[in-house]
Amino acid sequence: PNLSISLSRLYPFKRKRKVGKDRWYEKIALTYTGTLSNSISTKEDQLFKSNLIKDWKNGMKHSIPISASFSIFDYINVTPSFNYTERWYTNKIDQSWDDLTGTVVRDTTYGFNRVYNYNLSISANTKLYGFYKPSKAVFGDKIEMVRHVLTPSISFSYAPDFSASRYGYWKTYTKTDADGNVSLVEYSPYANSLYGVPSKGKTGSVSFDVSNNIEMKIKTDNDSTKKISIIDELGASLSYNMAAKKQPWSNLSTRLRLKWGKVSFNMNAVFNTYAYEFDENGNVVVGDRTEWSYGRFGRFQGMSKNLSYTFNNSSWKNISKKIRKLLGKDDEEEVEGSDEDGELSSDEELTSETESSSSSSESSGGLDADGYMKFSMPWSFSVSYGISMAEDRSADINVKSMRYPYKFTHNLNFSGNLKLTNNWNVNFSSGYDFTNHGISMTTVNIDRDLHCFNISCGLVFGTFTSYHISMRANASTLTDALKYDKRSSYSSAIRWY
Repeated sequence: PNLSISLSRLYPFKRKRKVGKDRWYEKIALTYTGTLSNSISTKEDQLFKSNLIKDWKNGMKHSIPISASFSIFDYINVTPSFNYTERWYTNKIDQSWDDLTGTVVRDTTYGFNRVYNYNLSISANTKLYGFYKPSKAVFGDKIEMVRHVLTPSISFSYAPDFSASRYGYWKTYTKTDADGNVSLVEYSPYANSLYGVPSKGKTGSVSFDVSNNIEMKIKTDNDSTKKISIIDELGASLSYNMAAKKQPWSNLSTRLRLKWGKVSFNMNAVFNTYAYEFDENGNVVVGDRTEWSYGRFGRFQGMSKNLSYTFNNSSWKNISKKIRKLLGKDDEEEVEGSDEDGELSSDEELTSETESSSSSSESSGGLDADGYMKFSMPWSFSVSYGISMAEDRSADINVKSMRYPYKFTHNLNFSGNLKLTNNWNVNFSSGYDFTNHGISMTTVNIDRDLHCFNISCGLVFGTFTSYHISMRANASTLTDALKYDKRSSYSSAIRWY
């Protein structure tokens, strides 16, 4: 038997009769989640003869998160939170060492046992805005304004060491082996309980993060304005572990994201805080001295970047129209289904095109200007190229600069979607492996909507070639009850020669 109890978010200090603005304590909110579980592993004829307390593994867990959100000076957003977890167990197992038999003695004690832990955190962030109006003499009169948004944030988290003896969650016993060696063994009386035991060690860290966004507002040809993203995000993060006895600083992580129309570019880079050094055996290890102490910026550990572009019905029509203009051909055909910025996601574009096609078909009797039946087949095709750069630890280090050489790996991936009809849908994905010089794993999924049921077929080509057929009821209440799945095993997998 299992039981779950949940309490929706409530504000215990909120006034029943509100006058004026909310006070800071009225913004404190809490929720509650409780679970009661029982399980047993036994033989069928012994199930109803078992004792619920002694033979079953049971317990109850309570989770109470408390949080709030305040504004200081109307500009700084502060979010404190406190998470409390309590576990109830019906037994615990103490351990000791028997020197006569040379074995561990386990003593089970039955009764009510309460095991709890908690942690707290607080974060603060704000936004700083900067505006720049470019010179019309240099940049023309189409650029109206450039906006820069700087978002700094800082967070602090703390949890005490629940392995301390006063809690009783972790204990020790002295063990003497056959050779007379004495050692101290640490264990938890609640290690095998349903919800476990709080982890050992105190935690406390301070995290810093900064994010930048740059946008530009320009005039269009029809005298309206639109926003263009110059830098969607440029950010960095760093943390300090107050509980660490050595190397408390984390590595510096940086990120860059660009979105220019249908083209998106992502790059992540890591700079190591601590410098390499040689140990007493002449091996290269990460030392406790920072790169900053040598007057150097953090050691560049590696980076990864990805460039992607998505084609679909709308974007392909726009590209075709531009090509025709460049070739001097008149193209009076209007591009349907695209917005001003041309930045609809694939799913939104497929939906909008299907709806617009359907509505236009109804208004014109399902015929186009030439009297033929209108036909629409929404599709999308995405291509992405990724490259990563990392230290080559298999090579020799440069003793003068204490740097390893770098190696590059890159990959090409592509995926697509084709909606044959309102009920037929095809998805596929593949790529090229530059390391092994061949096509990477390719997947094809075909879905068919049967109104009350949905049938899908998945094919995988490559090293692990296989197939999967599934049929399920569309109603959410019947999905798990009415279903059929067929997967290929290794012996029945598809073979391609």
